[in-house]
Amino acid sequence: MIIIIICTIVVLGAMVCDIVRRRQYKPSAQLRELKQSLSPEHATQGNSIETYTNISQLIPPLLRDIDCAKEYVLFQFFKFEKDSLGMVVREALIKKAQDGVPVLVIYDAFPGSIVKHSFFREMQRAGVKVHRYNPVLPIPSAYSNNRNHRKIVVIDGHIGYVGGMNIAERYLKGVHNGDWRDTHLRIEGAACQQLQQVFMDDWRKQSSATDIDLPTLYLGNADTTSATPTQPAEGAQPAQSAIQIIASDPEDSTPPILQAMIQMADSAKQYLYIQSPYFLPPKPLQEALCEAAKRGVDVRLMIPQRGDRSIFISYASRSYLKPLLAAGVKVYFHTFGFIHAKAWVADDKIAMVGSSNIDFRSFTQSSEVNAFVYDTIFTQQMRQIFEQDMWYCDMIPQDWWQQRSIQERLLQVIVKPFAHLL
Repeated sequence: MIIIIICTIVVLGAMVCDIVRRRQYKPSAQLRELKQSLSPEHATQGNSIETYTNISQLIPPLLRDIDCAKEYVLFQFFKFEKDSLGMVVREALIKKAQDGVPVLVIYDAFPGSIVKHSFFREMQRAGVKVHRYNPVLPIPSAYSNNRNHRKIVVIDGHIGYVGGMNIAERYLKGVHNGDWRDTHLRIEGAACQQLQQVFMDDWRKQSSATDIDLPTLYLGNADTTSATPTQPAEGAQPAQSAIQIIASDPEDSTPPILQAMIQMADSAKQYLYIQSPYFLPPKPLQEALCEAAKRGVDVRLMIPQRGDRSIFISYASRSYLKPLLAAGVKVYFHTFGFIHAKAWVADDKIAMVGSSNIDFRSFTQSSEVNAFVYDTIFTQQMRQIFEQDMWYCDMIPQDWWQQRSIQERLLQVIVKPFAHLL
């Protein structure tokens, strides 16, 4: 009994200390700027973009950029698995650290991770600085359910990666019925400084001020004028894109990324195409999409026919479709493999690619980061990608809701009340 009481006191004490530490934490002024409303006025100019729709396209340029790094590498993924792909990427980071280039790695220590900590300890022994984000064990925290879902790479302050892909072999192998379809961006330009601000704020949350020479790297202070120029990636758009990086955290009373999505729906005039692996929208977003369709906007939503984790998520997503179908939204079930892309495009004027799903977890419990791009050429490319993906979809008829089987109706009724937990 005494042991139980002591353990309880220790756990409660740790939770209190964690709450105090988090309340004392203040996001940087630069990060607060990345939580402003959606507007070209907040975008950086003159960026070039390369778009990848599967991980086999992403890995070669990523490894090349890591190998060419001269100043530093900032590397953050929600999942960084100990498998054949993870080992290749880990070796590239270790080699760069052994060359004397600072390498900082953040990975989310979520409970379901299959990664052994030895995988990262070997990186640390080789000189890579590693932080686990919000570890759950050995002592749980009041914030244990808050995860970092971001995927960020910044190299020498002028090359960056952001999107929906993780470092995991399953992205190469796909799923039982096809490929793993995702969207990720490689960016060159000033927008990388905004990505760096988000990364370093996450780093600061998990470390002390003396853990790294922050003035050298923190919030755009890195000297990128001497950075070795790289050849533009094959297929990259010219350096003309305006990009606004928007970040959101569980601490936000009003999630900036959710607000930006609602703004995109409210401002759409001709079309709005959306891809998301999950569709559990808060009511304001659901209403914004319905209102857009009612005023004549061609609103199209593409979600997987089958979920990647369980059938419950699929049924929960479908339970939100009734008002959209009634409003005239065109809904597509992606049937080949699994679509994990988090991408929006509207009116050939603005597009969004990032880590945020359309679900309550992304908006209230996870740290996310999305790139909003104001560029006609890029948005046209994103629209074409969506239209190509439609070849692998079944469009849901307007009367689909009434034709659902008894089993589907029952499962949707059962799982929808738990949507906030999925």
